[in-house]
Amino acid sequence: MTDTDLDRSYSALCEALTRVGEDKAPLFLSMLSLSLMARLPQADDVLPLMAHAERQCADGAGDGR
Repeated sequence: MTDTDLDRSYSALCEALTRVGEDKAPLFLSMLSLSLMARLPQADDVLPLMAHAERQCADGAGDGR
């Protein structure tokens, strides 16, 4: 994915989250995650990405720290 594609996708994600609202954001993100995971060939491709995201959350990434 190019930087332009990534930027376009991120912007679309932000816009979709705004449209669904804060109360439905977890459901939306879960549904999107499952859809994207289903496109990968095996769990070995998914699990490291999940672990990385979990570490970032635990480290406070994205919360202004």
